[in-house]
Amino acid sequence: MLEACGSVSSPLAYSAVPSSLPADGGTVSLSWPVERGTRFTLSSDPPLPGLPLQTEGGGATVRVGGNLSPNPTTYRLTLEAFGPGGRRVSTQTVEVAAPASAQRKCASKPSAQAGSAQRLGAELQGVGGFEAPHVPGRLIVWGAPAQSQAASRLGVQRVRSLEGGWAVYQVRPGTEAPTAQALVAAGQARYVQPEYLYEPAGLAVPPHNPDYGLSQAAVFQQMNWETGWTRLEPGCPAPVVAVLDGGFYTGRADLAPNLVSREAWLDVVGPDLSAPTPLQGRVDPANNLLGGHGTGMAGVIAAVTGDGSPLAGAGYNLVKVLPIKVFDAQSRTGTLQLAQALEYAAGGTTIAGVPYRNPSPAQVVNLSLASLQAGLNDPYLESVLQRVTASGVVVVASSGNAGAATLSYPASSPYVIAVGATDAGGNRAQWGSGFGSNYGAGLEFVAPGTAVPVFNGGLAGQYGNSYGTSVAAPFISATIALYLYQNAYLSGTLPTASSLLEGVRRRLISAAQHSWQPETGYGLVDVAKVLDPANPACY
Repeated sequence: MLEACGSVSSPLAYSAVPSSLPADGGTVSLSWPVERGTRFTLSSDPPLPGLPLQTEGGGATVRVGGNLSPNPTTYRLTLEAFGPGGRRVSTQTVEVAAPASAQRKCASKPSAQAGSAQRLGAELQGVGGFEAPHVPGRLIVWGAPAQSQAASRLGVQRVRSLEGGWAVYQVRPGTEAPTAQALVAAGQARYVQPEYLYEPAGLAVPPHNPDYGLSQAAVFQQMNWETGWTRLEPGCPAPVVAVLDGGFYTGRADLAPNLVSREAWLDVVGPDLSAPTPLQGRVDPANNLLGGHGTGMAGVIAAVTGDGSPLAGAGYNLVKVLPIKVFDAQSRTGTLQLAQALEYAAGGTTIAGVPYRNPSPAQVVNLSLASLQAGLNDPYLESVLQRVTASGVVVVASSGNAGAATLSYPASSPYVIAVGATDAGGNRAQWGSGFGSNYGAGLEFVAPGTAVPVFNGGLAGQYGNSYGTSVAAPFISATIALYLYQNAYLSGTLPTASSLLEGVRRRLISAAQHSWQPETGYGLVDVAKVLDPANPACY
């Protein structure tokens, strides 16, 4: 048998510590003896950020992201040595446990126990609180005898019996509290309470944001967001969308609560692309223009919703944003910066030899950016997109604003969900001469991109209208994040990392407007269909 790069001799003394990780992942330290004149290549199957790595050193540290699949995930970390002794290979495995939620629903309920109603009733005596809203003219009673003359004299009538020794009584509306006290005092009941009123545990629709009805409702209704929100309930951990952009005004009270913790924020470029100065924990905008853009895109996804602040976010407080700054003060970013940001979003990266670990890995990445030239291909960035996608991250990108019949990169990548923009009528957006939504082969979906209200600046009350495919992409990113949320809420499981992108694609297509067309792809996505538990294509 022939092998490339020389023969294989004795295996390497090679270790990986730890060899097992919890479901949220962690850091693995790899070590091996250094040998003169020997080069080492470290690779992983499935791929991990930062690998393959070529080095002459004796070790490396890799970040293994969390496991979203219902089963443990095993990574094969292969070390190859090329030197005077020929080619030698050794493999270590690292297993990431299945998440606890894979064994049960996110919002699980305790199982019922026989006789619990009777035991609870035996502990009750007296009168429940009547201050809370309740149904007029009705009491719920425990420990009452059959209808008696004493009860009749108090103006009550037994309507029906309930399980566990409980009964429903009818009384004159407005007399519920004094009648309850009288029943207990006369020995006609052990315990009496009103029939309390409840409201849906889901999200208030439309949300309680003053400008929503004035300026946002028509935009959100294009994708049927309002019906979609009614199908969600709070209670599960929030998925994370990494927004790679020009900087963020993180101090806005109407955005900050829906950002991941500060320790996870990353600026990969600093003020000057020619001399990058990465900084973790701060993502301040390099200029007002880029600050408005990054903050606006984050707000489409994660504006604080239902709290009385002016604008609502598509994620309705169930999605977190990880801000990653990739543009410098001159509005420039490059292949390496985008690659590093993608790796970091997935779990971690190395910049100028320094490792950066992400404590809040993203499940979705939003790229509201595009190459300067439509039709461009960037092979190195493509390889990174392939790796992060295989690790279980879904990447969304804008198609570009040149009005061209060719998508800009990275939207044109098969590892990215490409999003164009619509006008108010749902057609491909064209905002002026040479300024319109790019379209053609590879375009998958469209979303609102004309006069979309967004955050614009660092102060509460600073808003503006946004135009472009940049603002369309976050609507699809938020849709995907809420799909992941709903899936976890209903079943506690997600597709395996390697198949997540294609699974999400199929589900969005199942809820899209029409069959594929060059100008709008599959069209607008009906968010309500994506989040409908009865949709067999999704759940």
